[in-house]
Amino acid sequence: MSFLKRLFGFVSRSEVVKPQVQSPNVRLHSAAPAARTVLVSWQEVIDSRSSIAGYRLPASPVLAGSVISGPQLLDALEGEKVRELAERRLVLVPLTVQQWKSADFRSLVSPQIFFQLVGSQLSPNVLGEVIREIRASGAKVGVDAALFGMLEAAGEMVDLLVLEAQGIDLAVFEEKIRTIRQGHPKLLLVVDGVDSWAEFRYFQAQGIGFCMGGFAATPDQSEQSSRMSQSRLVVLDMLNQLRSDVDLAKVAATAKRDPAVVLKLLEMANSPLSGLSRRVSGLEDAIMLLGRDAVYRWLTLALFRIDAQGGRDETLLVIALSRASFLESLAPKSDKKVAGELFLVGMLSVVDSLLGLPMVQVLEKMHLPDEVAAALLRSEGRYARFLLLTIAMERCRIEYAITLAGLLEIDPAHLLNFYSEAMKWATSDLQG
Repeated sequence: MSFLKRLFGFVSRSEVVKPQVQSPNVRLHSAAPAARTVLVSWQEVIDSRSSIAGYRLPASPVLAGSVISGPQLLDALEGEKVRELAERRLVLVPLTVQQWKSADFRSLVSPQIFFQLVGSQLSPNVLGEVIREIRASGAKVGVDAALFGMLEAAGEMVDLLVLEAQGIDLAVFEEKIRTIRQGHPKLLLVVDGVDSWAEFRYFQAQGIGFCMGGFAATPDQSEQSSRMSQSRLVVLDMLNQLRSDVDLAKVAATAKRDPAVVLKLLEMANSPLSGLSRRVSGLEDAIMLLGRDAVYRWLTLALFRIDAQGGRDETLLVIALSRASFLESLAPKSDKKVAGELFLVGMLSVVDSLLGLPMVQVLEKMHLPDEVAAALLRSEGRYARFLLLTIAMERCRIEYAITLAGLLEIDPAHLLNFYSEAMKWATSDLQG
């Protein structure tokens, strides 16, 4: 399904094929897809441009204490359409030696897929044997620092090395990086557990190619109060007016304060995706024909796209879109109001990071529903648990996610389908 059609509501929610969610008023249909037993989380891999270069896809079992077999992991990864993802981005797949040996992962092999061996209590001989098998399949290999140290010819056998950011001695770390760079100049280096953009910049200065961790959705303190352009102010004013049911002529007048906003609205209205039967040249006509809801969603997207400052804004946009889509899917199918408000919670959950302002200052400029504002400002109200749920899914905290789903009266068996579809949607057509 087209990215723009899905985003702007040019297709109805009923046209979006997705499993049904259980709520006090909605029962599961008997035709709902079979529940998944493995959660595959999509964790951003950020490159030197602050863009999403790819994803690590760690898997965890839905049933606590169970072990994911090789065939189960393979099925889960194929369900995520990993090979399609790897056509656009780097993909890092953690798996154990046992999982590799018990399933044929060759169906996933692609130039941008790295199989990251994980686990302990491996002998150097077994580790070397498995690495040779993976390389013979045409795949690339990643390991952590402990496994890397076990290999005599590590530089010739391994393509990617994952280092841990937590609890490191910086002097020791810097010396280790210099040694690795001298001995293995072609080895890709990834640091995991990065918590802030300041840490990200430090590791980039040390020659690290990629970073992973929870920092991507957090504010960058060095850019506070420096990202609110005139165009973005106009967009915020228009969002406020649309939420306040201001006359469309006044909304159009606000747009005319910035030529970039006017051009984008007219471009959107005249796109074949809009479904309009004639071209429009007037801004008032464009807003009226598109409708308030479609314009509102476009303007929310425009906050990220207008005056975008490098890869970081695009990274935040992908995170916002995936959260918005996931949260929207959790609403009862017939409740468009709740679906729309949950979409807003997801889209605006990183707007403080985007604009370099505290969330309270951003929301002062927007006339949001009370429940949306409460979730974003204070983690309170009916939508707060929904936002916690999407963050739990991002961080592979499946037990916590299932607990939250139960409190929200959502069938936890289908959370994985919702999350997977949201991630695939948010990362699919956006590149174009």
